[in-house]
Amino acid sequence: MFVSFGLRFRAEVEALNMAESVGNYARHRTAPVVIKDGDKYRITLAPAVSGQSIAHGYMAALVQLAQERGLPLSDDDKKYEEYGGFLKRAYDFNLDVEERIRTSVVEDITGFMTTKEEGKGESKEDDEEKKPPAKRRTSPVMFSYLVPDTSSAKAVLVPQLHVRYNIKETSEQRLYQVESGSGIYIQAVAVDVDRIGLIGNGKYVGDVCKRIELAFDALKLLYSGMLFGAKKARYLPIFEPLGGVAIVSPKPFMVLPPRLGDYVAENLARLKALGYGKLFCFDREGITSCGKTEGAEAVGTLEELIDKTKQATLDGRCVTS
Repeated sequence: MFVSFGLRFRAEVEALNMAESVGNYARHRTAPVVIKDGDKYRITLAPAVSGQSIAHGYMAALVQLAQERGLPLSDDDKKYEEYGGFLKRAYDFNLDVEERIRTSVVEDITGFMTTKEEGKGESKEDDEEKKPPAKRRTSPVMFSYLVPDTSSAKAVLVPQLHVRYNIKETSEQRLYQVESGSGIYIQAVAVDVDRIGLIGNGKYVGDVCKRIELAFDALKLLYSGMLFGAKKARYLPIFEPLGGVAIVSPKPFMVLPPRLGDYVAENLARLKALGYGKLFCFDREGITSCGKTEGAEAVGTLEELIDKTKQATLDGRCVTS
């Protein structure tokens, strides 16, 4: 089974993903986006939040929920805050893929990669013989960049001026500027359910259904708790889910991006042409046919959208006694 989401958000005064600092100026990450300009297209740079940044928050959600539920985690998973990131046992060259999947839901659901160990032989040929093969697992859960919907509104980046003030030693005062962005953002998320818990040759770990449930619950926690992004201590953005569409399908199917317009009808037409899949949606803007057309099950919130897709996935993938 395969689940894909297309989500819309309104974000105001966000500094969720900074790219670099030049002197006292902190730059927001930007990415090229396409804008329709009359009968032509043009490309411009716009504020963005990387999929890697969002995935980090998702992995943090996986760890939190897995600990509560007693699901397997590696020591690297449990110490990600101490390490400043998810190492995923990258330097444990002799641990095989099946063991990695069995002993870490983070590595199972979000993938991993190990490179070959540095050789210590007397020649290049000796090194190649002594190096264990590289191991990798592509993440079953995929995140796009969070980018502006240029058909809804023009996203902007504006530097905000701040002062580190010192009333006693005015020479120690420092000015600094932080770029902040605002706009209507869209994002795609995909979950390749059939690869969660898969250890090879069509075999799965025994707790695969618990892992599938975990994958969706972590997605819900990611957005409801806003676990992604940086600089939230003083730049916590005004962040609001506006709408979205999700499709649960027995085969891979990616939803069209939820740009301004009836993205529900567009995705429903594609689904009917294929003849399989189930569509869920929510729309707080009133710009789509969500809740007004047959074949699209409407819900009220992003959390309900994720819950509905989770239940449809479990009903189709897992048999309960």
